[in-house]
Amino acid sequence: MKSKSLTIWREAVSFHFSNWKMLLWVFPLLCFPVVGDLLHSLLIAQKVQGEDLRPAQALREVWSLLPSLLSMKLYFEGAALLWSFVPIYGIFRDVRHRLHWGMASNVLVFEGLRGEPGRNRCRELIQDENSRGLGVRTLITVPALLFVGFILAWLILGMVWEPFYSYGFWIAIVASLWLAIPASGAVNTFFYLKVTGKEFLCESKRCISG
Repeated sequence: MKSKSLTIWREAVSFHFSNWKMLLWVFPLLCFPVVGDLLHSLLIAQKVQGEDLRPAQALREVWSLLPSLLSMKLYFEGAALLWSFVPIYGIFRDVRHRLHWGMASNVLVFEGLRGEPGRNRCRELIQDENSRGLGVRTLITVPALLFVGFILAWLILGMVWEPFYSYGFWIAIVASLWLAIPASGAVNTFFYLKVTGKEFLCESKRCISG
């Protein structure tokens, strides 16, 4: 696994923890699929533009952009679902469409593209073999390994201290839910920034640049 994938995850997690006070009151929405993706893109875009986080403004923008995003997401979701029925080759096409799915909110927010132009741009971002490989490692391999790590930690610590089986179970559930939705939503945008070479400013330093 390339270090770029881990760097993207580290910066996404850092974004959550370094801005947790500002994100706290919109955190429930960050946990909603699609809405959370769009909200993450809007919030991180504020940082890219060198501004302070303004969750209230981002929240107002979400509702006007959501119909366009849903249209793009449903298109890629439908294509991925259809390809999933095709043996072997369909798996690769399914993964590619899901990578396109992950780029939709970023193309909409950062580039203002929607509809067919937006979908074409999502395809363009994942067209290169290097970006596609980085996308698979970042958006699929790393979260899968982290999930396995949570389970192993729960089992091992439970063997050392038996009460941890019950406590650790709920910790693992919460951690897995955070990993699956809000953390992955932020990672989608940081992956987009890496692919496009845009810069992210964090605590007066460059966290990610092309």
